[in-house]
Amino acid sequence: MKVKPPFERSVRLAAGLVMFAYATCHFASHATGLFRLAGVQAIGHDVLLAPWRTSVGLVVLLSAFLIHVALGLRGLYRRRHLRMPAIEAWQLGLGLTIPLLLAPHVADARLGVLLYGLEDSYFRVLYLFWVTDPVVNLTRQFALLFIAWIHGCIGLHMWLRFRAWYLRRLRVFTLAALLLPALAVLGVVNAGWDTVLHAAVEPGFAAAHGPPEPDSPFAAAGPGISLWAIRLQLTYLMVLCAVLALHEMRNWRERRAGGFRVEYRGGRSVRAPRGFSVLEVSRSAGIAHASVCGGRGRCSTCRVRVWSGLEQAPPPTPAELATLRRVGAPDGVRLACQLRPSADIGVATLAHPGRPLEGLGVALEEGREAVATALCVDLRDSTRLAAGRLPFDVIFIVNRFIQATTAAILAHDGHITSIAGDGIMSVFGLDGDAKSGARQALRAAADAWRAIDEVSSDLHAEIGSPLRFGMGLHTGAAIFGAVGPLDRSSLQFLGDTGNVAARLEGLTKERGCKAIVSAATLEAADWPGAEGHRATLEIRGRGEVSAILVWTVDEFPGPPSR
Repeated sequence: MKVKPPFERSVRLAAGLVMFAYATCHFASHATGLFRLAGVQAIGHDVLLAPWRTSVGLVVLLSAFLIHVALGLRGLYRRRHLRMPAIEAWQLGLGLTIPLLLAPHVADARLGVLLYGLEDSYFRVLYLFWVTDPVVNLTRQFALLFIAWIHGCIGLHMWLRFRAWYLRRLRVFTLAALLLPALAVLGVVNAGWDTVLHAAVEPGFAAAHGPPEPDSPFAAAGPGISLWAIRLQLTYLMVLCAVLALHEMRNWRERRAGGFRVEYRGGRSVRAPRGFSVLEVSRSAGIAHASVCGGRGRCSTCRVRVWSGLEQAPPPTPAELATLRRVGAPDGVRLACQLRPSADIGVATLAHPGRPLEGLGVALEEGREAVATALCVDLRDSTRLAAGRLPFDVIFIVNRFIQATTAAILAHDGHITSIAGDGIMSVFGLDGDAKSGARQALRAAADAWRAIDEVSSDLHAEIGSPLRFGMGLHTGAAIFGAVGPLDRSSLQFLGDTGNVAARLEGLTKERGCKAIVSAATLEAADWPGAEGHRATLEIRGRGEVSAILVWTVDEFPGPPSR
């Protein structure tokens, strides 16, 4: 069942989309300056911006701006601390800067027209920018242009980044996001130069579009507009300071009222003031905790299983309940960004944000040859896992599988050469010791098997059945080298060894077993007691390969110690 998002989130999104639509029209109108001054006035001002200059358009735009700013400040107040991912920090910082830069432009372009009867045209605005005071006005205007556009693009990307149609066209959207402000700047520059030229050679242009003369009925407009700009900026700064002051008072009061302790599975314990969410506790203590949507209760990747203190925990908020129902979360699972405990609680994170590829850089000369063992592991039934789940819900399941497998590989000195979707290829024995490499691969395979079973146990209530996978191991000659540019090179191995391991893994599905280990790997590892379940397998393009089939991890104890 599709659940409607919470009302506040919908209102904030709608307000943001209205302002982004206006910014797009505004930038497009600037770009018409490429057709010189007459073009920017006739096309940009009188056509593209015409709907926004009507009474209805102004009311809609002003309402959207005030609502978006108010909800943004409310979100700032609700934060217990300012530790956050970099993209959230950029979005917040840029968003808080926009009203300060926007106030002078609003005072001149809108209040100057409405209150003082000034000319409503690009001619006057461009004259102000390029002739009257170009250094201050152009610097402020270009800064506002880029800051507002980047803030809007970040918000739009955060909203759309898990929609398949958006990801398929991400390059197109990125190109458009870069092209439009570039064209806007070029249009403003071209129209500005045209304005300077008209002011220099056209009689009466300065009198018509420049600052009012001292004896003009509009002489009071300049000081009045400046005063309004200062008032708007001071009002915003006062509101912002009040929000920050209330934020600190609230945190001080909560610290005095006592706190609670969060026990993380694994032994870490953190004490925090009341009012903190579990996600905020994790971030304040520097504990890695996944949160795709930035703590807005939308993505479910921050969810945790509460293993103690659930009875004293507050009930789910409407936003949390809607998301939990959407993903079919079992009892005891809560969203860390929405759960604000008032008593001690114990939690276990379900989506691990670790970096399994960290430390994979290996400095080997190109063309080094060695006898190595390849281990290929692949997750089965990806289609079944994806059925009825949002993309980021599938991602965290696959991520747990990748975490479990790569951790075992790296723990036994293996090197991961590729992760393609839910398939992992790794290699052992880079030091030239074929026996140690084969033994390390077998130990890693057994440990990865057990780790995947633990993941299946952790997620049983959500996925309903154990994760299915296949493993293939083969030992043979391979050539190792760094592939790719120097700053982005990756270790690869060439030859038949990896292909055979991948095909053995593929045969596990046909044979109904979990792992197939080639006889070459058994011989290289000197693995005793590996005579059971032997089979001769036909591998396309390779001929017959002798191997052992493994159905349970107990049959796969690994070779003797070194």
